Amino acid sequence: MPIGARVHLAHAVVQKLADDRGIDLLHLKGPAVLPGLRAGGRQSSDVDVLVRPSHLHLLVTALESVGFEQRTDFATGSVFAHAANWWHDSWGWVDVHVSWPGVTIDAERAFEVLSRDSVQHPIAHRACPVPGRTAQRLVLVLHAARSGGGTADIEGSWTVADPEERAEVRGLTAELGAEVALAAGIGELELHRGAPTYALWHQFVHGGSRLDEWRARLTAATGARAKAELLTSALRVNRDHLRMELGHPPTRQEVRARQLRRLRRAVDELSRRVGRR
Repeated sequence: MPIGARVHLAHAVVQKLADDRGIDLLHLKGPAVLPGLRAGGRQSSDVDVLVRPSHLHLLVTALESVGFEQRTDFATGSVFAHAANWWHDSWGWVDVHVSWPGVTIDAERAFEVLSRDSVQHPIAHRACPVPGRTAQRLVLVLHAARSGGGTADIEGSWTVADPEERAEVRGLTAELGAEVALAAGIGELELHRGAPTYALWHQFVHGGSRLDEWRARLTAATGARAKAELLTSALRVNRDHLRMELGHPPTRQEVRARQLRRLRRAVDELSRRVGRR
């Protein structure tokens, strides 16, 4: 089956599961993008949905009841611990989000805000709830910033927007506490140099070393507990990602080999930095 067709059908499958169980979710990106907000000819390789956090357990049960297997959890799925991945041999990948990178308010409240002006959008002949146009513009810009500042989504969602549309996006951004992330996407990040998350978004947009990334993540982490958990995770191999890379559950030997490689890279980078001083 062509990947584009599979993704469309997978969106419909997820929505059918949600409809049958009263699960609140929004479809994001790919075929969920409303006309005029994204350049044509682009194709997604997976399904992205944002679920009401309090309904997450219902969605997980529904997905696994039809054969989806969880491959990453929220702690290991991303820098923001905002999403986890499920795989189905027929329907492919489904990325389940409980929040969106850059949004800093409570996740349950954020879902309410993002779904406030949602509309029904047909995907594979199934009516699927998607964010309204203003929310979609913001979601696309934040995703582009998180993914390295790609211009295609920013062009369609921000650059071509008129002043009134941009003002609406900024208003929604303030409501969601996503000002720094939006600024990273639209070239205004330096206005937020003093923000705790500045270095992290600078890393996303402009790149840097793994050590730079971990330092930025530590600065952005709120509270002693979050910082301690981050430091602990920095020392561990991400087994979920290693499994995806290898195509099978990693053996103890493979985990040890990856751990040794991580340590060598860290030592090499620290040595280079000391040598440049």
